Amino acid sequence: MTNIAGYDIISPMFIRTKPRPNGKISVQIVESYRRADQVSQRIVRHVGQAANRREVYELTRLAQTIIAEMENQKRPLLPIFSPEDIYGPKPAVAECEDVVKIKDLREEQRVVEGVGEVFGRLYDDLGLGSALGSAKADRPWNEVMKTLVIARLANPVSKLRTAAMLEDDYAIKLPVEKIYRLLDRLSEREDEVKALVGQATRSLFGERVEALFFDVTTLAFESVAPDGLREFGYSKDGKFKETQVTLALVTTTSGLPLTYRLFPGNMYEGHTLTAMVAELRKEYEVERVLLVADRAMFSDANLDYMDKAGVRYIVAARLRKLPKEIRQRILTDDDFRTAAVGDELAWLKEYAHGERRLVVSYSPSRAKQDAAERQRLIERLLKKVTGGKVRLSAVIPNHGTKKFLKVTGGEAEVDEGRIAEDARWDGIHGVITNEEELSAVETLSRYRGLWRIEETFRLTKHDLKTRPIYHWTPARIQAHVLLCFVALSVAKQALYRLSLVKQPMSFERLRNELLHVQSSLMVDRSTGQRYLIPSHVTVAVKEIYHAFGLRRSEVPRRLD
Repeated sequence: MTNIAGYDIISPMFIRTKPRPNGKISVQIVESYRRADQVSQRIVRHVGQAANRREVYELTRLAQTIIAEMENQKRPLLPIFSPEDIYGPKPAVAECEDVVKIKDLREEQRVVEGVGEVFGRLYDDLGLGSALGSAKADRPWNEVMKTLVIARLANPVSKLRTAAMLEDDYAIKLPVEKIYRLLDRLSEREDEVKALVGQATRSLFGERVEALFFDVTTLAFESVAPDGLREFGYSKDGKFKETQVTLALVTTTSGLPLTYRLFPGNMYEGHTLTAMVAELRKEYEVERVLLVADRAMFSDANLDYMDKAGVRYIVAARLRKLPKEIRQRILTDDDFRTAAVGDELAWLKEYAHGERRLVVSYSPSRAKQDAAERQRLIERLLKKVTGGKVRLSAVIPNHGTKKFLKVTGGEAEVDEGRIAEDARWDGIHGVITNEEELSAVETLSRYRGLWRIEETFRLTKHDLKTRPIYHWTPARIQAHVLLCFVALSVAKQALYRLSLVKQPMSFERLRNELLHVQSSLMVDRSTGQRYLIPSHVTVAVKEIYHAFGLRRSEVPRRLD
């Protein structure tokens, strides 16, 4: 039995569901306590309100995860970027009763607290507070890592600018040399930190992850010097003049990150799959997991490897690379059946492809997009035509338009036959799978969820600005990407938890709301006394704080 602020806790935390007047079910984390001779219960955390049985189940699983995390950690950690880090603990006085002359007050500093309070709370809930070790000597480095992760969530910039931002905007002095030393420590614990992130993600699903999304992107450098890891290759961002690395990412079907791996920038993305499957075998029983991947992973070698490894998969098929007989059947068969795939009407047919299944679909909306994309490429190509010919040097970097050219000698011309042949495939898409239990509609629905990992890549590149990378040594590059991966995990976990208790929101809006949660540090020039005056709390901020079991006070207070 423990004592906290006069309360004797007499039983462990448990989950309580309670009907609300609005017809919803409130899910709460509760514990019993004894004060004097009376036994009562108190709410430890409001997890959220559910509108149906499925949401009750999801919120209950989330509550179980939170209880496990809280029981493992025990000690509360102050949110980073808070005035407590600068001026010490909050005083016991809840309200300010000083008589102050307004003319003597000056604002000393404006402090952003929302990012640190919300993301800092979630960072600790995910068990990342001891990512660099649990020894006493590791604590300062764990705090530095937490600071850098939340700094990237707040304002992703270079390490040099991060050091300046922390000092200018948050009164946190963190020399850039210490940031680099942190990166060196982080690179030594890459496997352990990646495992922590994976564990935090799996804990939301009771350790059961039945399907994984796999995709690859590229991250560019502000450099043109290759070194074995940084290499020139096909850039997904059009950065052909800079070196890059290849990032292979694995997520859940909700887009929550599980693990990743870096490869040299010139590696063909299809070759990354077998290496990642081997890595996944360390953490998962792969024969129970369904792997979903884009058509870049479609090759006989990859499919054979996964068949032999017992991995179930759904991979987009390169239909135009299939044997001629199958291609002709796909284009001429008239017995496709209609079906609803998600919220769209499509025409489907299934073919046998050896011992695998080939599911082909036709979508009118996809056909419209394909036609528009082809027209855009043709218009771009026609601008390069002079005297009926096209200079090859003008289109070599542009892989999209090259397929519409007929090359004769050193010259090229637009090939109308190739354009017509390309149009025959408008709206047609196929996936290949060795999974026998899913129907054709279920198979396509699984594959169509792959957009979630693409959304995760956008968050990684744009919101968290993982690239361009300014580091040069392999260890620092690995550590930078790992730091961004941890920030990505916190961001996606935040969005996922918010989606369970309120309407989903973008990370951009979430960050913007939290950046506006501020306090003014005021000083009375006549007495030297400092005061903290919180900014107004909007309805959206109250909902965000409530989702994470936090409460934001608007009461000014005196700082001792």
